[in-house]
Amino acid sequence: MDVGTKDHKRNQRLSIFDLEALREAFRQSVRENDVTEAEWARHAEHFVKSTLQKGSRLTRT
Repeated sequence: MDVGTKDHKRNQRLSIFDLEALREAFRQSVRENDVTEAEWARHAEHFVKSTLQKGSRLTRT
C-alpha cells in the first residue's frame, strides 16, 4: 500500500493483506498508547491521518 506518494491514485484498492496489516498496526498502537475502547474512534482517526502523512508501507511484524 503506497499511500501519500505522487503515484498514489485516489481510488486505489487495498488488498486483504494491506487491511490486515493496518488492523494489526492499529491494535499495536492501541496497546502501546493505552487507548481505552471509548477512545478508539478518536485514536483511529488520528492513526489513519498520521499513517497517510508518513506515506509509509505497512508491513506485518
